[in-house]
Amino acid sequence: MTQTDLPVYKADLFVNRDKEIETVTKALENIARGDAEQVRTIVFQGERGLGKSWLALHLHRFAIKEKASPRIPDYRIVSFLISLTPPPERLQKGEREWYIPNNDISQIASGDERHYEHLLQELLAWIAKQLDIVRTPYASLRDLSAWLAQDVRKKLESERKLIICLILDSVFEANRGFLDYLERYLLAAFAALPRVLIIMTGRGRPYLWKSPYLRIEREDQSLTPFSHKQVAEQIKKSLQKSSQGSSQGSSQGSSQGSSQESPQESPHDTSIAANLSDEAIEQLAGKVINLGGGYPLTNELLARALVHQVLDRSPKSDDLEQAINSATIDNKVLEDVASRLLEVIPTERRAKLREVLDALCVLKDGFREHEMPYFLAELRDTKPEGPEYTITAMRDLRDLLLETNLGRWQDARYVLDEAVRTVLEQLLKLQKQEVWQRLHKRAANLYEDWAKRYPNSRQYFEQRATYHRSVLAEAKDGGHSV
Repeated sequence: MTQTDLPVYKADLFVNRDKEIETVTKALENIARGDAEQVRTIVFQGERGLGKSWLALHLHRFAIKEKASPRIPDYRIVSFLISLTPPPERLQKGEREWYIPNNDISQIASGDERHYEHLLQELLAWIAKQLDIVRTPYASLRDLSAWLAQDVRKKLESERKLIICLILDSVFEANRGFLDYLERYLLAAFAALPRVLIIMTGRGRPYLWKSPYLRIEREDQSLTPFSHKQVAEQIKKSLQKSSQGSSQGSSQGSSQGSSQESPQESPHDTSIAANLSDEAIEQLAGKVINLGGGYPLTNELLARALVHQVLDRSPKSDDLEQAINSATIDNKVLEDVASRLLEVIPTERRAKLREVLDALCVLKDGFREHEMPYFLAELRDTKPEGPEYTITAMRDLRDLLLETNLGRWQDARYVLDEAVRTVLEQLLKLQKQEVWQRLHKRAANLYEDWAKRYPNSRQYFEQRATYHRSVLAEAKDGGHSV
């Protein structure tokens, strides 16, 4: 499963996030009114596959124009989308959109400060051009930054009804050294200007900004998975668009059918939307939530994979709904979904960290470093002894995991991104049920033992032991969806 298997952003495929859009709209209204307590920065945080990039695109391309502007009609809102990850292959870059080039990613990750300066010079020159501010492209980064801030301030003073909105996507996944440069030469200056709103999306550990406008005058919101109703709406829109795209492709010829706006579809797709009732889509949504937890990216991957799995097996089935409802997902399909979610891990580390993730995926409530050896050893069916199980070795693995932003510190424990954890546990249960059972049994026994040994934390460990015992009991009775 590749990126071309997924639809690129379109406003008519967008689902949910009304609360987040209202937050941005109110912030822009407050800026227009000149409220003293106005929010300067809004941060939307979320786990892998929660739709942060789609939200950033939707705000820039649609929501600000269609939702915010009508509420402050006297003002002109100019938004910029700055993505710190390259664009998806088939996404057509829109107006005032800047994406970090693919060939710059490794240099940014390596900590090459000279490359930070070069990239930011290009970004600042691009912003100046978008605002009709002309500056020499040969200026130093420091001078270019100072001149741009000065000229933007003058522009805001001369155009009293202008609001500038900077939308930055995938911020916290970027190299921390690069973020320091980004703040120093762009964000801090813009955040201090009147009538400027900065919106960020990011996954993993937030960056500790130095500017008070970015650190204090800020609103943080965590994106949440979709409800059953929202998953059903997402699936329905996706399948309808899939059907339309395929119909257009068959009429236009194969050379035009796979345009940059529409993913390639199988010939069966033309019948999907027509042959699935709302009730069937609701049932499919329930199956998808049980498998993946309701995360938008996972919903899309799982729903389409399940439908195509059924169509590939029974292309002439008279009862598509019954076939989909009774289908169980193939290991191969779920492995493809897991691989897609883990693409954010550098290739050279993926196998090593996949083992760590598989070992820890049963720990829904998180873990500490001293717990990791027991589960890695259980996965390998050995004893947690030797240099590879020392606390130092575990901390090294923990740090590698945190660098991927697929794990974070929360409530005194490290937790995995739930979107990833859920899929990996389901996959482990399907592929290696005996190993899955052993890991849960190891957790139950370990926490029961610690409840006895550490009376001050007895309730804490007993709750965890009870959870793992209940999972094993449900599995024995034929239940347990992660």
